[in-house]
Amino acid sequence: MGELRKLWIEGPAGKLEAAVRVARNARAAAVVAHPHPLHGGTLHNSVVFHSDRELHRTGFTTLRFNFRGVGSSEGVHDEARGEVGDVEAAVTWLRGIAADRPLIVVGYSFGSVCGIRCALRNESVKALVAIGLPVRRFELDGDLAGWNRPLGVVQGSEDEFGTPDEVEPLIRQADPDAILEVIEGAPHLFPRRAQDAAAGVVKTAEALLARL
Repeated sequence: MGELRKLWIEGPAGKLEAAVRVARNARAAAVVAHPHPLHGGTLHNSVVFHSDRELHRTGFTTLRFNFRGVGSSEGVHDEARGEVGDVEAAVTWLRGIAADRPLIVVGYSFGSVCGIRCALRNESVKALVAIGLPVRRFELDGDLAGWNRPLGVVQGSEDEFGTPDEVEPLIRQADPDAILEVIEGAPHLFPRRAQDAAAGVVKTAEALLARL
């Protein structure tokens, strides 16, 4: 496995703490965005960690980072507004070392919302995988109405912030071929199921890459 390297990237509210794994002969790149900062979300979240590691094992160069105000990242929490720019800063940085490879965003919960909003204004993002899409916490119909690229969701069957039945019509409206990968028996935080969630992320990302 490629060596994990810690670094800082320049974000719109200051420096962002990040970690990169560079794959040899990478076939794709992925920015991985963590869940809600006010509820313990960091780049060290277990689902984020395992998703990052497993993507790297399958040939992705990966970058995960702390949103503004989290860990050692500068700035203060901005309720999924300024954080969209944080994702964009990560995308821009990763694009700089993987310019000739397709780039996807993998966002978990809050990170998925910010990832969607970043992708809508940044054509460098070629596809998106959302983990635990929080459709009960965020109004996403307006965002996804303008969606125009491959989309996948990894959702626990018992997710308190959006069941698969609630998620599916929304993502089909955005992308008729959207992938919904359900992790049976898992709630939103995937307790003791982080590796299962990561396996779902890899499976979904592979399927999206095949459409690019």
